[in-house]
Amino acid sequence: MSTRPHPESERPLHGPLQSFDLEQEVARLRAEKAWRDGKRNAITLRKGEGMNVVLLVMKAGDRLEEHAAPGPFSLSVREGRVRFATGEETVEAGPGVLLTCDTGVRHTVEALDDAVCLLTVAG
Repeated sequence: MSTRPHPESERPLHGPLQSFDLEQEVARLRAEKAWRDGKRNAITLRKGEGMNVVLLVMKAGDRLEEHAAPGPFSLSVREGRVRFATGEETVEAGPGVLLTCDTGVRHTVEALDDAVCLLTVAG
């Protein structure tokens, strides 16, 4: 998963106020070669000042292997469905569901349908 600013954008990764049209950003991600030829694509919308925000699109069947975030995080499912699993619990989440985890919780994420998620990591 890339955490780059969009290649056609010179926008800063942080600032006193940022605004994003998520539908437009999702359309842009889905138009890129990384999405067409692969299973996922992502863009970092904000990075720094203690908060990172990543927009992630995943194709059905894609899986983020077990990993842990460097800080507490939230995963908001905007479209599709995902299976989110920790060592102790598994949750299937769809649009409108917000998942949160403490720092260091090892987890996997699997797209059950084509999915759009907004990930926010504090720390």
